Amino acid sequence: MRGLGFPNAARCNIRSQVSGDFLTPVRPRASRYRPALCVALAGCALLSAVLAFSDLGARPLMSPAEARYAMVAREMLESGDWIQPRLNHVRFYEKPPLTFWCVGNAYRLFGFTEFASRLPSALAYIGTVVLTFLLALELLGTGTAPLAALIYATSLGPFLFGRFLFTDTLLVFCSGIALLGLARIVRRPASASGPAMFYLGASLAGLTKGLIGLLFPFAAAALYGLFVGGRHFFRRLRPRLGVGIIAAVLLPWHVVLAWRDPEFIPMYLGHEHFARFLGRRFPVNFTPLSIPAFWTSTLLWMFPWILFLPAAFPRRGRRWSHRLSLLWIWAAVIVGFFTLTGSRMEYYALPAFPAVAVILGSAWRRFMIRGRRSVAMLAPSLIVAAIGLVATPLVFFSEKNGLTALASVVSSMDGYYREYFAEHAGAAMVFGKELLRLAQPFPIVLLLLGAATIVALRLGRRRLAFGLWIVGIVPILGIADRAEGVVTEDRSQRAAAAIVVRNWAPGARLVVAGDYEEACGITFYVGQPTQVLGGPGSDLLFGYQRGDAPEVFLSAEDFRKSWESPGRVIVLGGRDLTLPGATILFEGPRSRLLSNGPVASAALRDLPPAPSRGSAKGPRPRD
Repeated sequence: MRGLGFPNAARCNIRSQVSGDFLTPVRPRASRYRPALCVALAGCALLSAVLAFSDLGARPLMSPAEARYAMVAREMLESGDWIQPRLNHVRFYEKPPLTFWCVGNAYRLFGFTEFASRLPSALAYIGTVVLTFLLALELLGTGTAPLAALIYATSLGPFLFGRFLFTDTLLVFCSGIALLGLARIVRRPASASGPAMFYLGASLAGLTKGLIGLLFPFAAAALYGLFVGGRHFFRRLRPRLGVGIIAAVLLPWHVVLAWRDPEFIPMYLGHEHFARFLGRRFPVNFTPLSIPAFWTSTLLWMFPWILFLPAAFPRRGRRWSHRLSLLWIWAAVIVGFFTLTGSRMEYYALPAFPAVAVILGSAWRRFMIRGRRSVAMLAPSLIVAAIGLVATPLVFFSEKNGLTALASVVSSMDGYYREYFAEHAGAAMVFGKELLRLAQPFPIVLLLLGAATIVALRLGRRRLAFGLWIVGIVPILGIADRAEGVVTEDRSQRAAAAIVVRNWAPGARLVVAGDYEEACGITFYVGQPTQVLGGPGSDLLFGYQRGDAPEVFLSAEDFRKSWESPGRVIVLGGRDLTLPGATILFEGPRSRLLSNGPVASAALRDLPPAPSRGSAKGPRPRD
């Protein structure tokens, strides 16, 4: 395919037939197209690697999301216990261990750095680009493969989460392995590699995010067999092989931890799976999205490629490919599941994106080989240009309206700020003006992108139009990444930690006043034991109620004695934190760092008491 690493289809002996809404490839001899295919795959991987690794370690870790997982991985490495996850020495059973294992081994190789923290996510993002390429190649042929991979690589959500320490990026990669295995089962009934990949990917996904790692692949396979594949499809799944792989990969960690701690299974399955799905998890440490908001955020994470989805819909009266039906079913299972659950978060639909990218790639491939113009392929250019026109006055001429629009976008795409703005009605973003300044190139890029692709399409240059979309999206991704850097500074403790390190002395004590989850990055950067004043919060509550690490949790009286002692005590809390005789070491957008001095103990009477053991009360954390 010219312009994308492939020569002309006729020269490659790639014979294709347009059938309804998809392209049915006829496989040529491998020697004819393999070099060009390898070049295309390498190009897609290289682009994703550049996007993933550019300044990967420049941003500090964000609390609670990144810092929480970084701390669990660090404690695993330092303690040598790779079975029982702990956060600040307290049992942490919210997530399975695969992400922690990956990050912990990255720390072993590269030290406790931001780069090492995000390395597994970056590699998973690159790996998913490769999987998307192979998935499209398996189902739709050589012409669609690079298109689908480039679409996934340059979608907003996959790019941003590929540069973020998060369990879901690894979940997308592992479930992508299962989807590719399912595609091979569809295409190669006699092969054992498809079932092996299917069960291996599902098992690894289960080790990343729990039961949904198994649910999505198995539900998609069941629905495909019932409505498309028929009875013979289920025999191709080779369930005996699946039992063996799941037993060897998924079960050992669960069995060992359940043997060590009988309370693991009730907490892990009952509290973190079923109660979360039903919206009955207590205490609630997130603000779920409404169904319309969840769908909107899902569409935004695939911006701007999602604008081409109408062109990919199957059309009435034309045959719908069984190969594309697998992808539609996969995406529908994931989005439908989280539409029904009571704990919808903005990033939950990410595992559906590789399938959606292949669907969008098939639409572009059809468009490229047909001679007719398509309104559905022209409309996204017009929409993008219109967005640029609407955004221009908001960014350049109306600061108040621009800040309001930014606050709406940020709160819809980030659960932390969604909860913060809900609890602090009328609060403004402390970084809003900086974001507005960074957003100034955004409408200009959209206007240029829309205009350039319209001209290319009017001239019939379809491949050029696709290339212009890629070129135009990259600066949009850069703007989004810089904006995330601004947001990270608002939710990081790296600057405060540097001051703590400079003021540290033998026998000093570090204390977090309030929600530990919001400030857990201080522990990662300082590398010293951290005590908590004011209650355990949600993440530490399970272990706290069972007596884990009692030295971590301070009562008001214990803290008073420590604060009045000659030893140095450094306390990190909110901007409203005041302590008698304190020296202010640092003030950030939401935090204040204090050190002790001469005090009057009577002034400490208003400190929040620690809840009694077994109590579910405490400050409501934010996730």
